[in-house]
Amino acid sequence: MYKCMNCGNTEKFIGHAEEKGNVLIYKNESDNFTEPYSWVYMVSEKNWDSKLTIDKCFYCQSKNIVKL
Repeated sequence: MYKCMNCGNTEKFIGHAEEKGNVLIYKNESDNFTEPYSWVYMVSEKNWDSKLTIDKCFYCQSKNIVKL
């Protein structure tokens, strides 16, 4: 959980996420006719790594963010 020290926001932030590891990639057939298919992936349970970086507050754009 994170908190903006300027406005008190604890719900929404702008940042970056990186993920890498083994996945299963497949075509997802859909009943939604605006998108006849989409490509999805399922994370395997082996060798998964992720990194999350919070850049700034969504509301006030402050970079004064702390991890709670």
